[in-house]
Amino acid sequence: MSDETNNEILVELKKINEKLDQLQSSKGLSMPMKFVAIVLGFVIIGPALTIILSWLFH
Repeated sequence: MSDETNNEILVELKKINEKLDQLQSSKGLSMPMKFVAIVLGFVIIGPALTIILSWLFH
């Protein structure tokens, strides 16, 4: 294969790798997952902390 063909293949492979990296990058939590995390925080963690603190200061 000629050097020109090899360079074209290399450029295309680099483009594919960049696209894969963009797809695999972390995108954070979606809006419904953020809502679930907030609700769980108030429903589970809040009361648990209240119980622990009231137990410690009793």
